[in-house]
Amino acid sequence: MTIKDKILLDLGEIGNPKLLYQILDFVRLLRRNSEQSQSNVQQVLAFAGTLSSEDANEIKTSIDEAFNHIEGEW
Repeated sequence: MTIKDKILLDLGEIGNPKLLYQILDFVRLLRRNSEQSQSNVQQVLAFAGTLSSEDANEIKTSIDEAFNHIEGEW
């Protein structure tokens, strides 16, 4: 039995319409969040390969110089 089948069985046992509406709202929220995170991945991947190796190395060097040292005593 799949997890989906188990969920459907549990839902079939719920007779309270108010509770079912709450579950429906929750499921829709989960779907919306899932769709947004998937679409975000596609948006980020659209920039893949647009930064040259030279530019990437320059950014890396700048970050290393600015943040990879300890100030003060440790």
